[in-house]
Amino acid sequence: MKIKYDYCKIAPHQDKYIVEYGHSSYKGSTLPSPIKVADRAFSTEKKAVRFAKKIVPVEYIEKVKK
Repeated sequence: MKIKYDYCKIAPHQDKYIVEYGHSSYKGSTLPSPIKVADRAFSTEKKAVRFAKKIVPVEYIEKVKK
């Protein structure tokens, strides 16, 4: 699978985990704030991390604690 995004944040929200993903660079330059393309909700953190690893390289995944 081709990696399309370079920004990913996993944050807990109530009883779900929200995965936000998008772009943090454009044509080689880093943007001041990342552009969010979409987000998805998962019931467990394991499912959220599994999805994030499919669309973003591991070094770009950011986990937010409560």
